[in-house]
Amino acid sequence: MKRLVGFFLLLIVVSIACAGTNRANGNPTSASESPTLAAASPVPAEYQATYNDLSSTLDSFINTIPSNKGEPLMLGTELLYANSNAGEALLQPAVLPIVEKQLDDLHAMGVKGVVVAIKFPMLEPDFPHSADYLQFYKQVAAEIHKRGMKFLVEAGPVFSGTIFSSVRVDWSKYNKDTFIADQQNELVTIANEIQPDYLQIADEPSTIATLSGVKFTPADYAAFVQSSVQKIGHRSGMKLGAGSGTWEDPAYMDDLMNIQGLDCIDIHVYPLGRNAVLLQRAYDTALKARANGKCAVISETWLYKISSSEMTTLGGNFEQVYMRDPFSFWEPVDESFIRAVTKLSQASGIEFASFYWTRYFFAYLDYDQYHNLPPQQINHQATQVSIANTESNTLSPLGVFFQNWIAEQSR
Repeated sequence: MKRLVGFFLLLIVVSIACAGTNRANGNPTSASESPTLAAASPVPAEYQATYNDLSSTLDSFINTIPSNKGEPLMLGTELLYANSNAGEALLQPAVLPIVEKQLDDLHAMGVKGVVVAIKFPMLEPDFPHSADYLQFYKQVAAEIHKRGMKFLVEAGPVFSGTIFSSVRVDWSKYNKDTFIADQQNELVTIANEIQPDYLQIADEPSTIATLSGVKFTPADYAAFVQSSVQKIGHRSGMKLGAGSGTWEDPAYMDDLMNIQGLDCIDIHVYPLGRNAVLLQRAYDTALKARANGKCAVISETWLYKISSSEMTTLGGNFEQVYMRDPFSFWEPVDESFIRAVTKLSQASGIEFASFYWTRYFFAYLDYDQYHNLPPQQINHQATQVSIANTESNTLSPLGVFFQNWIAEQSR
């Protein structure tokens, strides 16, 4: 799914770089202690139908999934402040300290693992500042492991040529063969130099095609993953994964199941689909992965705020949909979504599930105050409050819920 992630992350990291590094110590505080947080508010009339649809769909799905904690589930989040779509802003001196501070806060919440997006071709030797990016990510890796946390590196093309990222790449110089060869070289660099616990080779083939112009059939995609596994080789302590989004052709997942040496099937979950069909697909995919002797992970997930009736009319308007997320009235359904993903993960044997929009664990916005602003300004305000609350060790109501939820799952 083509998302506005890169563009939003560019604004996030630029905001960080301008915010300074007045670092506080200690654990995150409760939402009630913060003067800057937006409390859950009444649902605006224009969103009531969507809210009701999401809420009832999630409740129904939760009731259909068997309760089974089974093997331990690692609940994690995206390390948003280190996402490579932000480009050269990552190399500013203020960024690494705020990444460290975010890790401190997440660790205090009980988060056991994080996802780090390292996008192609930013580590290729001929890419501008590639050595600096590599050094940055080696430092990030060291900080993650210093806190006893696991991390998954998410590969794939950077969002170049769109409003979603400041990074620029001439995709026209790549054909399928050169794209595969160079992406695999970068994957080997990540495996050798950064040494994540999980290395995701590829995900969302439709997004790869949209960004780079390189299109894969399910058979092509499986061949790409298979050859990548062979080139990377087995690394002690590192699991190799690949997958797709639940909204994509299920054949992409099916053709990965029998790849020898591929440790994990990686699932992305955003829209619920009518009657939660896409959540059910995630559950079924994880069960199939386990039946084929592979682990299953969810490296990206967040509740996509559209109703079943909006799927055909609004499903592709990503800017409009993602700019619904920052408002505090969604907090109860965000909680329900976390419950649903946790329950399906536990019941199907998923070992790691990571929730994407980490900033909402630190901040929401009040709808009445901000909803008339342009999307860029809404995003900027949400980012600024999130950064301030990260600095002051303050969680949003969703963050308080997530902290307690992680503790509950550990009992």
